[in-house]
Amino acid sequence: MRRAAAGLFLAALAGCAVEGPAPASVDTSPTAAAALVGRLPETLGNFNRGGTTVLDGATPGGQEIAYATANRSLAGFVQVVPQLEPMTGAGLPEALQRFVYDSTANTPIHRRLRERLSVSLPEAQPMLRCSELEGTYGRQPVESLACVGVFGGQLVRLRVSHIRREGRMAEVRGFAELVATTLR
Repeated sequence: MRRAAAGLFLAALAGCAVEGPAPASVDTSPTAAAALVGRLPETLGNFNRGGTTVLDGATPGGQEIAYATANRSLAGFVQVVPQLEPMTGAGLPEALQRFVYDSTANTPIHRRLRERLSVSLPEAQPMLRCSELEGTYGRQPVESLACVGVFGGQLVRLRVSHIRREGRMAEVRGFAELVATTLR
């Protein structure tokens, strides 16, 4: 009974949060999203830019840019997902929760991931909300970092995965910080 009451209280409290209006100068057009994609360089740290894919979805203009290290031991993507309405940082917790769910629940049976830790990056001036994931691809232990952020009113998501080895998550976090700094 107490859990139900606490859940209702938290739901009511969450409904009370009021987000201020988005800045009038934010451009939410697909052109603005494409301009954001254009700011991503060929190289970010040890990561090299790969191909660009147009995202299927309700909002036109979304793009996914592949990034990987030279030996592909660290590989992932950066997505720019145009928003019909300008997005603010207040929507990030929900966007991260959806992204983590898509990364952990909607996967083939031989790929299992679970959330391990939530972090904000860069630590000194957070621009990304992230979750470290861990699990297995077949029998291989893996780690992944899933992040979301808002840049120019657009939702930016990134995810990088790798075989679990000491020190690799620090390199992945560094990549995420470089993406945030580049798009800021």
